[in-house]
Amino acid sequence: MPFKHKNIEYGLPHEQYPQEEINRCIDIWKEVLLLQSEPVAITLLFTKEDYEAYPAKETTVSMPYCVMVKQAAVKEKGIKSRQPHHRCDGATTALALDPSTEKIESGHEYFSYKLYSSNAAARRMREQVKSLHRMPVKTYGVAVVPLKDCSRTPDVVIVMTNAWQSMRIVQGYEYHMGKKPVIDMGAMQGMCSELTVSPYLTGELNISVLCPSTRMLCRWSENDMGAGLPYELFQTVTSGIVATKPNYE
Repeated sequence: MPFKHKNIEYGLPHEQYPQEEINRCIDIWKEVLLLQSEPVAITLLFTKEDYEAYPAKETTVSMPYCVMVKQAAVKEKGIKSRQPHHRCDGATTALALDPSTEKIESGHEYFSYKLYSSNAAARRMREQVKSLHRMPVKTYGVAVVPLKDCSRTPDVVIVMTNAWQSMRIVQGYEYHMGKKPVIDMGAMQGMCSELTVSPYLTGELNISVLCPSTRMLCRWSENDMGAGLPYELFQTVTSGIVATKPNYE
């Protein structure tokens, strides 16, 4: 990392979070894509100080991470949470709220779901699931709030979609980027890994068909999908979505 010294400054001061501009973008997504729920802002908080300073109420009940996201998207309820508030070890390892275990990393846990033909297949699958527990830093807490209520720069934006909306978001991404997004999709840990950790780590848009767990826990419809993108791309993709709006007249 760069050498720190009181007489050296790098770059420009960080701009203030552009809440009005982000809310304008949200309105565009709702109008152009006909969204039925709110985009959700995800912020990982790595210290107790950052967690306590984050302007959201701490949840008073425990629930799976994907349920937290649905509450923010559908009920417009924003919360922050720590490890004791989570009821799914898939999410707690993915978000680095918890370390993993030998049972999980060996594939035994995945194999027990009866979704893979052998323990070896389950282990290969597990190794491909993006998870922050493999990083050297532990997460203290996570904030899940409607993006329209966010007052500081989040890490990831999650949008619940259908197939047509997902197509339009991909078009919006490609309009400026000029490349296909590298989709990380395995129908396993759809909300916590595919829609949160994958865009967080790669800096790329990701699309997920979700997974059996979140479909059961959140009662998503058979048509529901999700898009996750790093916050830094939200305004760019908004511009692309507008530019690629189809005219069927």
